[in-house]
Amino acid sequence: MVSIKKLGIGGGVMFVLGIVIWCGFPSLIRSQIKKAIMLKPGSEIRDMWSNFPLPLDFKIYMFNITNADEIVQGQKPKVQEVGPFFYDEYKVKLDLLDREDEDSVEYSMKSTWFFNPKKSNGLTGDEDMVFPHLMILGMAMMTLRDKPAAMPIVGKAVDSIFHKPASLFVKAKAKDILFDGLPVDCTVKDFAGAAVCNLLKTEAKDLVKDGEDRYKFSLFGGKNGTIAPERMKVLRGTKNFKDVGRVLEWNGKPALDIWPEDHCNAYNGTDSTIFAPLFGPDDDIVSFGYEICRSISAHYRHHSKVKGVNTLHYTADLGDMSKNEEEKCFCPTPDTCLTRNLYDMTKCVGAPIIGSPPHFYDCEKNWLDLVDGLHPNQEDHEMDMDFEPMTATPIRAHKRLQFNMFIQPIAKFKLMKTFPEALLPLFWVEEGILLDDEFVNKVKVVFKAMAVVNFLKWLLVLGGIGMGVAAGVLHYKSRQSSGKLDITKVTPKNGSSKTEKSWPPMHINTISASVPANLDKN
Repeated sequence: MVSIKKLGIGGGVMFVLGIVIWCGFPSLIRSQIKKAIMLKPGSEIRDMWSNFPLPLDFKIYMFNITNADEIVQGQKPKVQEVGPFFYDEYKVKLDLLDREDEDSVEYSMKSTWFFNPKKSNGLTGDEDMVFPHLMILGMAMMTLRDKPAAMPIVGKAVDSIFHKPASLFVKAKAKDILFDGLPVDCTVKDFAGAAVCNLLKTEAKDLVKDGEDRYKFSLFGGKNGTIAPERMKVLRGTKNFKDVGRVLEWNGKPALDIWPEDHCNAYNGTDSTIFAPLFGPDDDIVSFGYEICRSISAHYRHHSKVKGVNTLHYTADLGDMSKNEEEKCFCPTPDTCLTRNLYDMTKCVGAPIIGSPPHFYDCEKNWLDLVDGLHPNQEDHEMDMDFEPMTATPIRAHKRLQFNMFIQPIAKFKLMKTFPEALLPLFWVEEGILLDDEFVNKVKVVFKAMAVVNFLKWLLVLGGIGMGVAAGVLHYKSRQSSGKLDITKVTPKNGSSKTEKSWPPMHINTISASVPANLDKN
């Protein structure tokens, strides 16, 4: 009976312990994840967030113009994609300032690019490219848009600053266009040239000084290794884990002031370098991109698996301001809304840049018809990411954006007098990451622990039930046995069997009673 009792007690303890683990362990894991994601000074996640030890993959694809002379005569542009020019991109957050009262941290961002020849498929940056001179094209299109009457002055300034160029297109090395820079001579003294140079010195963000009144203009050189002047303020998530990384201020302002509607000016989502954990397919991934002056939402598409980790696959796009009422405030004017997946960035970057997915993927077909040489496909050109939803870790991500400019005939600007009308693709970039095995294994540790606990909870629950059932069966049998009469079979002794039990002889006395004689006579 003692062993049956111990068996029953042991089974009960195992069962209760299994239920406790079953119900309590997920809450414990969630609690630990919430604590681990907080951007508290000195925490591991804070160190990784502020100075991520791995470089991002930064790929640049340029569109080489193959028929520059024909474009000048009004023919359709033909382009040839050249790339990727592969760079290792390091992003560091500097001068961190914590504010305990609002649970926030403020920082400055520095991006540095290092050319990676091994991953550039044989490209070196010394390749000759035929490319529109972006500063000249930008000046012409901005003047046509804002002050068309000043076009003759711009034409004279171009002749002065760029020494009477014969064409809008230049032949230059890829590395000069991207990082090293093309010359801008502001030593000129004529009225038009001096006036435009004064404007460039104050407005152009990408000029790099190259001597007295001489500059270099490139796409990324002015940003490489420099600290951005605008500071970002985000929540740390110590009061509410769902707020981690949510943008509060950028450039000292609680909202943008370049769009006509408040919801377009709002900072929705995080700074795109950290996300709140414990989300699911019903949740969108929202981040604010200060480079494009707007927030972007990524939507769940399907379950996926990357490097053995179960993930959720998300995709994003630039929306459709021509049809979506919520996005119409991004239109240049109420009557000039661009179509699906096109986004006018002029107000943001100060140049007439139109953003789109690479190769006009998922845009209206008419834009593709205006240019030869584009081949859009989903795998290479869609903006997508794969998140592990419990820890909000992006295992794989591709942020892709193409930069374009409109071209058209401009009668008062000789370099574009007979140009065709088109949206000319210039280049596109892909900023991506695929976490290496070391970081993926850190994510897997959580799931390995959950798998062990999952096995353990079933073992305890089923083991406890089994032990309890066994104790009950044994107890039942024990009670049944104690209620039966114990009968021993007795066999008289004889010589026929040696195995029969022998009994001693029994002596029986016969008691005789005397019967009266008179009864016999009757």
